[in-house]
Amino acid sequence: MGIVFPCVLLVGCSTAEKASRDEFEKLDNKPFEVVYEVTGSAVKDIAYGIGDQKDEATETVEAPALPWKKKVTMKGVATAPSLSLILGEKGGEAQCVITINGRVVKRATAEGEFGTATCVAASPAGHGG
Repeated sequence: MGIVFPCVLLVGCSTAEKASRDEFEKLDNKPFEVVYEVTGSAVKDIAYGIGDQKDEATETVEAPALPWKKKVTMKGVATAPSLSLILGEKGGEAQCVITINGRVVKRATAEGEFGTATCVAASPAGHGG
């Protein structure tokens, strides 16, 4: 058994392999719109993703006015939009929702003292958009 080199180093990639790579890069770079929403009462903190697979970042909002809404643009096949909330010590009830390209994809509810809810969605890029 010999050493296996990537196709570009040994003999070059076939047209099909190049087309597949080009299609992947096209999907990986296609932006998608994410809308984060939190409704309810007694939310102490909200944390939401704003980056993408190459630059993951999270922002936090303390004691947000409800209802709360934030729109971000993301890209990347491996990007996973996320939104979480925590209620205060007196409890309450709140819901987080993630909408991608106009379609609700995740929803979760928090209840009670220090209740939490987390929504994590898959990138639509892996499905062609």
